[in-house]
Amino acid sequence: MGIATAVIKNVEDYQQLLKSHDTVFMLFVSQHCPACGEAGPLFERIAGKYGSTVKSLVLDTAQTPRHPEVTGTPTLLVFQNGEMVEKLKGFDEKILNEAFAKTRISPPASTAPYPTPESRPLSHR
Repeated sequence: MGIATAVIKNVEDYQQLLKSHDTVFMLFVSQHCPACGEAGPLFERIAGKYGSTVKSLVLDTAQTPRHPEVTGTPTLLVFQNGEMVEKLKGFDEKILNEAFAKTRISPPASTAPYPTPESRPLSHR
């Protein structure tokens, strides 16, 4: 499948992934899901901004062991410190941006269009 970016082979792979990263976004997609064709590229574009702070995966449900929280596609599961903190069944750009914002992470400063007052040194306020 063209939009899947990773393969998880077994339950141990899920557990290892969650142990080795503080924040993990897993997007489950299906080859036969029309919405997944749009969700995958949107997810990759937004997740790319956070690549240095989160682990983001696009997983084909036909190539990945079933996850009990995934009952349809596209489904996004968000984990922090090994615990699921969000589950989205379908999403748009606004909802996806909000999901990243809820994890209290932000993209690297280089992607910000201009500094905010809070990000400038005190002497320049």
